Amino acid sequence: MKMPLFRASTRKKRERVVETALKLFARHGYDQVSVDDIIAATGTSKGTFYHYFASKEALLCELPRQQCETVKQWDWTGAEAATPFERAGSLLLTLCHQVENAPLLVKSTFALSKEVALLEKAQAEFASLLIGRLTQMLNDRQQATYLYDLYMGTLWTWASSDRTDLETALRRNLYWAWRGLGNQPGIPGTDMQWQVPKFVRKEKKIMHVAVIGGGLAGLTAAAYLSQSTEISGVVFERSPQWGGRAFTYEKSGFTLNYGAHAIYGIDRHTISQLEKELRLQFASREVNKRQVMYEKGTNVTPAPLDFVNLVKTDVITTGQKVRFAAEIAAMIGGIHQFRNYETLGDYLAESHAGEDLKELWEHLVCSNFFISPEDARRVPGSVIADYYHNLFLSQKPVNYILGSWAVITEQLKQKIASSGRWELAAQEGVDNIRYEDGKYWITTKNRSASFDRVMFAMPVQQVVKLLKGTPWEPFLKPYESNTATEVLVYDVGLSHVVNRPFSYISDMNNKMFITDVSATDHTLVPEGGQLLQGVAYLSDETDGDTKDRKAYLDERQQQMEALFDRHYPGWREATVVKRMSKRAMVQSVKNVVGNRLLPNRLDSVPFYFCGDGCLGKGELAERAFSSARNAAKLLLSELPVFAGQH
Repeated sequence: MKMPLFRASTRKKRERVVETALKLFARHGYDQVSVDDIIAATGTSKGTFYHYFASKEALLCELPRQQCETVKQWDWTGAEAATPFERAGSLLLTLCHQVENAPLLVKSTFALSKEVALLEKAQAEFASLLIGRLTQMLNDRQQATYLYDLYMGTLWTWASSDRTDLETALRRNLYWAWRGLGNQPGIPGTDMQWQVPKFVRKEKKIMHVAVIGGGLAGLTAAAYLSQSTEISGVVFERSPQWGGRAFTYEKSGFTLNYGAHAIYGIDRHTISQLEKELRLQFASREVNKRQVMYEKGTNVTPAPLDFVNLVKTDVITTGQKVRFAAEIAAMIGGIHQFRNYETLGDYLAESHAGEDLKELWEHLVCSNFFISPEDARRVPGSVIADYYHNLFLSQKPVNYILGSWAVITEQLKQKIASSGRWELAAQEGVDNIRYEDGKYWITTKNRSASFDRVMFAMPVQQVVKLLKGTPWEPFLKPYESNTATEVLVYDVGLSHVVNRPFSYISDMNNKMFITDVSATDHTLVPEGGQLLQGVAYLSDETDGDTKDRKAYLDERQQQMEALFDRHYPGWREATVVKRMSKRAMVQSVKNVVGNRLLPNRLDSVPFYFCGDGCLGKGELAERAFSSARNAAKLLLSELPVFAGQH
């Protein structure tokens, strides 16, 4: 396919548009990307775009054009020792490596090849060229046509069925092709793991990636990236521990988590996708819903987690129960009015529900988002609608990962390390980052190293600080005033079970709760012991005055200890281990109006971002997992463009 001649500078601009467009097609699918999207992503004008390309369809022809170039430039050096069929297989495998990270793009070319005349012509030229080259190798046009059909059929099946390993599929099909062609001399016969000689395969270009932050998000993103043989990297973590706020340690036989390891709606949670895609193995146990209680005034009553508890609870009246059940049904159906209000506070102000029901909604949001009542009223209505739509559809509203977060983080670390291409660098924080000679240079106390891509997996506040004084600082300014979600955490390990009236008690009066963690996860305590975790939601109202803040935090501690006294008498005398943090960060960006979650990619900034302060599904740990998964997949979609550039 002949290309128009351009000056070198013009050709470079054109290639940038092609690379960006193919990246967008690979990430979103051809139909979901408009010419305006391409223009915005490349910073070109509409006139410039149409100077290079007659239409968006013309861009779609770039994939078969690139495949044509690969066939034309196929390196025959040193191939004399290989059989014709080995050379043919090597060429087909090289072609597959060119597209193996772009299934959506491949699927689009197949779907549109009969509708777009220009694309159909480009595909025909590729077919003619490849069949011609295979015929030269095999001296048999019928066999060459058969191998072309096999290659295209493998591409179609892979792109249409979410297959993750194109090379394995092609090798398997080539094996059966060799058998079908009669096991002729020089054709591998019985070894399905047939390997093409290295001297006929072009060397893969390895993308070197830095992941900054070794918490749940950083480890998850690196685990996904480590599955690609075309990526190597380093995970930098400033502290000596891995897992960030999910760090776990043992003391006197008790396993303590810096963050709660409860999973809300595990059957609809992102961790279930990780379990399948990363082959994680863990067990979980559901919290007994009949032992989840609310304390309102002096009355202790079941929390309305399901229909049985709703009937039994005293937190709302019978008439309000009917309305609450209707609201749950509307939430499940995706038609609740929450979506029409900017915040929970706006909805409650206009709702005709009773005060007890309004208080229940506020308390639910406090409990699930770990925030104070005044912050709960600032949570966007759309966020609440999405969150509870998912949670109310779940058959398992609250589960614990047995053995704590360490079960997950250790497997993620092992997966990263076992790839042989990644380094886990603990106690090595990143001091600065700069762009030079086409690379991103990262400096730590131990090294100065270059990387092709960089992913930030750390609190947004730390990202803003690290990028101060760089060309990217202005683009982070909208995120520098974000506030974090902080709570008071009070863990006590007891020598014996002092009382077990319930597994969870939530104080609606003072907005705090105590979980009997060991009632659900017995693996965290020595035999006969009991582990209780108290969490109090904190208000930001006294943040400006140090003296007032200290007095406020002391008061919250006293309220927490009073809650322990009421329901776990004798806990002080039985305490073996105690850990308290008066300002523990549980989420780096509080999901309220006025804060802005950081997207996985930011316009004019070349990095990737993930963590619980980034856009993603769910709250707390789930947002860390989901944003990391999304960011990793975005980076993986760039591999075809990266390979083409190098």
